[in-house]
Amino acid sequence: MKSYKLPSFSTESLGNSLFECFSMEASKGKLAVDSHQPMMVEAGIICLCLRGKGAFYVNDRSYNISKGDMITIFPNSVIKDSDSSPDFIGYAIAADIKFMMGIRMNDVVRSYVHVSNNPVLSITDEQMAKVVEICEMLKRKREEKDHPFGKDIAKHLLTVLCYEIQSFYMGKMPENVQFQSTSPRHDRLCQEFLELVNKHATEQRLMGFYADSLCITPKYLSMIVKKHTGRSPLEWINRTVMIYARTLLTSSDKTIQQIAEELNFPNASFFGQFFKRHEGITPKRYRTLCRK
Repeated sequence: MKSYKLPSFSTESLGNSLFECFSMEASKGKLAVDSHQPMMVEAGIICLCLRGKGAFYVNDRSYNISKGDMITIFPNSVIKDSDSSPDFIGYAIAADIKFMMGIRMNDVVRSYVHVSNNPVLSITDEQMAKVVEICEMLKRKREEKDHPFGKDIAKHLLTVLCYEIQSFYMGKMPENVQFQSTSPRHDRLCQEFLELVNKHATEQRLMGFYADSLCITPKYLSMIVKKHTGRSPLEWINRTVMIYARTLLTSSDKTIQQIAEELNFPNASFFGQFFKRHEGITPKRYRTLCRK
């Protein structure tokens, strides 16, 4: 069974490091995404806009950032840039996701759901300075090749950075989605479920696969995922498949049949029915409208 793949910015590109800090300058062609081609992000990325305006598609939704804005991009997201201004300058941090997921934060699943729905955040100059300061410290620490505790210090600095960024989002979060105490076991199961969906949704669309992978029953999985994320497991699976489907329809010249095969549907008819059920129009019509 084939799985859908895009060119990726992967954690392998980080080498033996936990992170990479890099400049993004439209005038010099140094954007995180190559031209307008979509790519899969396997690392976690935070991008700060220092000047100008940037326009990005993340999981087939358009986001605009300007000076003072920050955008958070989770692993296994599909991204591409779109018409950033010539004077755009940004600062990006890509971090190893295995490390990031190991950081213990309050209600990480609720945070994931909120930030994935609201990735762009306007922050103050003081908050921007904090992030850049930590990143510059990380870069300097990397240059100290012979420091006996260099990697440990980098881990702690990355942890501080993640806590700072989470605090920024918490400060702008509506009261009805503020952090609450939840079961650590439920939080972990939801987190593992979302990771599995990001990796396998184009191959596995049955909830039984995910329940079996987590060694729990489908009923139990459905209960905790719905309670902690506001969406059922099937809604998360279908949402992810639709992100890939819309990306392929708008960013490739593959036929509907080829896209159906890429996404492991039995045939184009099944794919068309699935797509129309969730988008309201056929794949062909969606492609036509998006390319006008």
